[in-house]
Amino acid sequence: MNPPESTGPPSTGPSPSGAGAGASDFRGPVAFMASNPIAANLLMGFLLFVGIISATGLPQEFLPEASLDRIQVTVPYPGAAPQEVEESIVRKIEEQIQAVEGLKRTESSAAEGLGSVIAEFRQGTDLSQALSEVKAQVDRILTFPAGAERAEVREITSRQSIFRLVVYGAASERTVKELAYRIEDGIVALPAVSYAQISGVRNYEISIEVPLARLRSLGLTLEDVALAVRQGSLELSAGKISTGEEEIRVRTLGQNYEQFDFEDIVVLTRADGTSVRLGQIATVRDAFADTDLVASFNGQPAARIDIFRTSGENVLDIAEAVREYVDAEVVPTLPQGVHVDIWRDDSVDLRGRVNLLIENAMLGLALVFMALALFLQIRLAMWVALGLAVSFAGTFLVMQLMGISISMFSLMAMVLALGIVVDDAIVVGENIYAEREKGAAGLTAAIRGTQRIAGPVIFSVLTTVTAFSVLLTVPGPIGKIGLSIPIVVIAVLMLSLVESLLVLPHHLAHLPTPGEPTSALGRALRRAQGTIDTLLRRFVNGPLDRALRYSTNYPAVVLAGVAALMLLSGAIVSTGLVKYEFLPQIEGDIVSANIEMPVGTPRERTAEVAAQLEAAGHRVVEALSERAASSEVDVSVTIGQATQLFDPLGGDAVEVPRGHIGSVEFKLPAPEQRDFTSTEFRNLWREETGVVPEARSVAFSAGALGLGLPVHLELSHPDPERLARIADEVVAGMSTMGGVFDVRTNHDEGVKELQLRLKPSARTLNLTLDHFARQVRAAFFGSEALRVQRGREEMRVYVRLPEEERDSPADIEGYLVRTPAGVELPLGQVAEVHFARSPTTIHRLNEQRVITVTANVDNSVVTGQSVNRALEQGLLAALQADHPGFSYVHGGEQRQQREVNEALPRAVFFAFLVMYALMAIPFGSYSQPLIVMMAIPLGLVGALAGHLVLGLSLGFSSIQGLIGVSGVVVNDSLMMIKFINRSREAGLSPREAVIVGAKARFRAILLTSITTFLGVAPLMLEDSVQTQHLVPLATSVGFGVVVATALLMLIVPALVMIQFNFASWRRRRTVRK
Repeated sequence: MNPPESTGPPSTGPSPSGAGAGASDFRGPVAFMASNPIAANLLMGFLLFVGIISATGLPQEFLPEASLDRIQVTVPYPGAAPQEVEESIVRKIEEQIQAVEGLKRTESSAAEGLGSVIAEFRQGTDLSQALSEVKAQVDRILTFPAGAERAEVREITSRQSIFRLVVYGAASERTVKELAYRIEDGIVALPAVSYAQISGVRNYEISIEVPLARLRSLGLTLEDVALAVRQGSLELSAGKISTGEEEIRVRTLGQNYEQFDFEDIVVLTRADGTSVRLGQIATVRDAFADTDLVASFNGQPAARIDIFRTSGENVLDIAEAVREYVDAEVVPTLPQGVHVDIWRDDSVDLRGRVNLLIENAMLGLALVFMALALFLQIRLAMWVALGLAVSFAGTFLVMQLMGISISMFSLMAMVLALGIVVDDAIVVGENIYAEREKGAAGLTAAIRGTQRIAGPVIFSVLTTVTAFSVLLTVPGPIGKIGLSIPIVVIAVLMLSLVESLLVLPHHLAHLPTPGEPTSALGRALRRAQGTIDTLLRRFVNGPLDRALRYSTNYPAVVLAGVAALMLLSGAIVSTGLVKYEFLPQIEGDIVSANIEMPVGTPRERTAEVAAQLEAAGHRVVEALSERAASSEVDVSVTIGQATQLFDPLGGDAVEVPRGHIGSVEFKLPAPEQRDFTSTEFRNLWREETGVVPEARSVAFSAGALGLGLPVHLELSHPDPERLARIADEVVAGMSTMGGVFDVRTNHDEGVKELQLRLKPSARTLNLTLDHFARQVRAAFFGSEALRVQRGREEMRVYVRLPEEERDSPADIEGYLVRTPAGVELPLGQVAEVHFARSPTTIHRLNEQRVITVTANVDNSVVTGQSVNRALEQGLLAALQADHPGFSYVHGGEQRQQREVNEALPRAVFFAFLVMYALMAIPFGSYSQPLIVMMAIPLGLVGALAGHLVLGLSLGFSSIQGLIGVSGVVVNDSLMMIKFINRSREAGLSPREAVIVGAKARFRAILLTSITTFLGVAPLMLEDSVQTQHLVPLATSVGFGVVVATALLMLIVPALVMIQFNFASWRRRRTVRK
């Protein structure tokens, strides 16, 4: 094939053709690298070799671990009611940490026996310093109640379990738990694993139950027995003695660990020397804490073992090591009837998604290479494609240096970069090609072609880097977790720039003049290149020439047409033809339903409802069996706790097991083994379940990641009773909205509570409130005698009444309270007893009580954003008018979205200022950069059109794709204007300069657009459910760049023509003056 005819602008001086070159052409780094093969090849080899080595050492994880600017303080206070925890724990912590610098907000909860405060700090705060300050402030609180335990203060990160084993079977709860402990010990001992944690099991507890009659017969109290147990179970060092020859340590032994040890403790010695042992008067139960936590797996008792990845560890290595250990060491030693199954293995999901992305990237790269081969010389196409490999290999080195792992986000960044990074290599290659067309020798053409275009290329890449730097400022968890996206893209762009200017020219300098191909494939390729070149010439000199002449003759018409397209694009979004979904759901294989029954519902009834949901889920599995490779599913049921998706907005779940809540989880076949999504299963499961009359709520969820629900309101009012009524009105109003489901509130009617108030007459008996309260607590909750470290678990020993003496309200009123004088009186005589209700959990936001109302939405009907807007303009506005003092804030996904929406405009504004400066320098003009920036929105037209055609929702990943498109648009516009300016400097009239310059750049612009589109086309057309969350990004890039290319070929010439006309008008006006 003959080289394509040059369409470049005319020269202003003597032709630079020929073998010779000016001395200035051979100065600078470009000339040095182009003429020094060793330096160019060493640089290329270094990036390839070190990059490949770095890639093999990068940790792999599904989601990157990141600090979330949040610190959590938890304080256990066993037996305390939520109100007591709020007043004596939570409020004190909130007030104390207000002085910590950088504090943004506090979220608190007070539950039975536990207080938690999450402090969120402003972005950029030194979290290690903040952690130290929070610890110091909490340590200064000296007024925590005597029963409160030591506060735990820690930083919250996005770390989550990456592997879960389930131990289950026909065995006792103790057997299952001990097996889980043994397996956990073996797992933690593996070199690849640092941390594992058991869940779904109750803590061990020794309960010493003494009947009241026995106590009275011996003249003892429960606290007397607790003291005897405490004094009779001890291990204490007594220092050491020195004999002169050696030192001998002295230690008193007597610590009790087992049931029979405690039974042998002497609680009373009579005057005649006889003694009463604990086993004679009490029942000692070595069992489990009396909590409402029951876990089962496929209908059998179960314990869960979660394995976590810590910094520097590899998900694939962890999974492989755990699997090998379980198969080789655990399974052969399991008791009959006990099994170990894998519930979750992120390595499978990660490997599948990585392989899919790699396949799509390789296919995209192949398509890019084919496009380059059809438009350029085959060897030039090969060197451009190799430059991509060098850029990506070097990026792995940058990732290792910056601690970035291979994750879904970094791979997303590479897919995005694949579509835009080839631009500068094409520009350099095209310009070198043009110099060779003029007759310059290989080395001279390479140096001169690169140097002539180096400045615009550098500034165009810097403008793209500036555009992506906007993503570095995204606040909140999504910004922290997605930080790898801009870093990886920027690294690829900068390394591609280095390769294009310092490595590619050397290789292109030594390209031989193509001869006649000898192979059939070579001849076919030559014919295809000739055909494409002919068609391209015809298009450039025909339709494109006419369109450019029309655009330069009637620029106002062109601008009006593009403006109309922009308005139409806005209407597509505002009318809902393309919906906005901030964060698309990432497909997972676990679907869950959380059950909340009325407070006080026994766990047995909650378990019955869970069984109904499980049966409904199995019916859905059966109905979908023909659409999956396997109809076998695993089911995990937990009574006492709800299941939560991984939510980087929240801390670890801090909750006390409660019998009225529960969860049912279905593990579906892997996404590639079924043709239905987890969302589809969720919707069918909800329909099959129907209404559960007794339940307060049943909420279904699906997906692997969430930022909370799309509708999440935190309601506040100074009056708790009025706040409860407001919350009920909000729930009622939201329940009537179309497309809104699973409306829930964390407010409940509260649990029944017996409140005791000491009568004034009790004072005459010298019975103090403290003495009274401690007796009642010891009898019905238990007096903690001591704590024993047995194995890995700290076990509590309680002394209390037998269960049959503390299971009815009558037991309270009839309990005999002992006065300091030893007189025993029924509790009803010394205290008033009445029923009330107490909240199960108290939630607070910024030191104010709040009630949370949440809901999910069907995005095919309505979006979370539109629901929130409707609530703000209607129901919530009316409630604020009717209830002075009522306020609300958004949480969950909406809060994150609003934070991003507030931060991005500022970041974009500053990015535009930097981009303007970067373009004004090479242009030497204040107005021409504005032309380029006016072309940036053109990509939005194409992106919205693509989302409309493919039926996709616009989301945050779409915005990321648009940033990539803006980089391509800026580069193409910048280079076009640069060529127009050169044509103008060559003496052409303004109009001809615009036409010639635009035609000169069309080939490179077209090739850039084709390669960008082909680079993301495989992912854009991918139908696997595993990559659907990436399709909007690919669609923004693919469609955006195609439509933007077509429009900028008209809009940029029109704008430049307007600029030239305005400049001409100003000159004529100046002359007339």
